[in-house]
Amino acid sequence: RVTTNEDKISKIDADLRRVDQKAEEALAGFGKLELKRRLLMDMREGVHFAFNSAELTDEGKQSLDGFTSAFDQRQNAVFLIAGHTDNTGPRGFNYELGKRRADAVKRYLIMQKKIDPFRVATVSYGETSPIARNDTRDGRAKNRRIEIFVYREIIAK
Repeated sequence: RVTTNEDKISKIDADLRRVDQKAEEALAGFGKLELKRRLLMDMREGVHFAFNSAELTDEGKQSLDGFTSAFDQRQNAVFLIAGHTDNTGPRGFNYELGKRRADAVKRYLIMQKKIDPFRVATVSYGETSPIARNDTRDGRAKNRRIEIFVYREIIAK
């Protein structure tokens, strides 16, 4: 009877060693995985702002509504909102204004479009990334904008 129990214990011990080995192999495989973000869609010039303003216009809200209508909430998407300004005013002020613009869009997406707040990030570029020349009124108006980049999070090898 003791011999039978010893045989059972030996078999269980061997099974546990195999399970441990498989678990270690699986964990080693996880070490090779990484979280990647792939661009799904972007909105480079959809929302513009008035001079020295971070208030969303009705036109801007409509642009955001159209943009988000193409988005499926189940895609594990992350929104990066970048605020921009023209070069009128001090650099520090423009940085803060760009941040307020991005935050205004973030609030709209969270409150009106019910996007998870943990999936929305903001950044300000202030005056450092113009898309048009700042020496004309039209150029400065084009630079007072936000850009939205939507990324999908995936786990890949």
